[in-house]
Amino acid sequence: MILSTSQWYAVLLYAIASLIYNGNLLEIVFPLTRCWEKQYPKPSRYSTIMPSPSVYKKVVLIGDSQFELSWNPELEFCFPAALANYYGRRADILNRGLSGYNSSWMRSQLDRTIRELKHYDEDAALLFILWLGTNDSCLEFTEHHVPVREFEANVQTYVGEIKRNFPNARILLVSPAPISKTALASSTMRTRGTDRTQAATKEYADTILKYSDNENIVKKIDLFSALLDEAGYDSSTTVFDTNNPVTEDAALKIAKFTVDGLHLNGYGYRFLFDLVKSALDSWDGVRASDLEAVEPRWTEKVKQFRK
Repeated sequence: MILSTSQWYAVLLYAIASLIYNGNLLEIVFPLTRCWEKQYPKPSRYSTIMPSPSVYKKVVLIGDSQFELSWNPELEFCFPAALANYYGRRADILNRGLSGYNSSWMRSQLDRTIRELKHYDEDAALLFILWLGTNDSCLEFTEHHVPVREFEANVQTYVGEIKRNFPNARILLVSPAPISKTALASSTMRTRGTDRTQAATKEYADTILKYSDNENIVKKIDLFSALLDEAGYDSSTTVFDTNNPVTEDAALKIAKFTVDGLHLNGYGYRFLFDLVKSALDSWDGVRASDLEAVEPRWTEKVKQFRK
């Protein structure tokens, strides 16, 4: 139990009153001493011997099923686990991905996450990774569709909310990944890709890349182009439209990064992690080596133990 200064004054007044009326101070002093010891424990020979952060930093993943499903151990590469390993003993990874959500539906999740983080130190929030647009880019006849201008406004709002609540936090925006119409057509997904086009996906990816801000605060990853290029498909010279879809050969190359033509598989998540790690390693104050470990190495504990 942690008591504030005013509560300690109240307890002291109660003790004095009890002494005056009951003449028995022990029944007050004993529990009061126990409470004091809990709030201000004596140093232990096993306690830390050097300053360390009060809490682990927090890295928050905000997005749809691409993040929610990234925990799946059956994919053979777990993106949040890889990120946790990168930030070992320095930051916790909070995966707040929600399958099926678009950027408009995501508002309540962001608000909930902000309230959650407010319980920690004001500087606990280190990094937010926003990966939005996969569902927004569904075609207009679907319930998931969000008009591109509304999507752009949602991203701007979310970045603004994060910056307002956590001025020292950094933000990484990830564009939607390209799709494989060939793989989607043979998948078990409800629409089998009839609600998506490569052209629409690219439009929402471009919207993410257009976002402009201080590069030390907000960085962007063009996952759409990077995956296409990795698959041997030149994203810089291709014009995507509904009459010129990705060729079947290129679509099959993209499919090797996905489970079903849309959601990344372990190979795809490993590729994403490499992009994210590259961005983090070049980011002052965000790279793991710039952060203080929460506790000293065990060898320091041994030195203290032997004193």
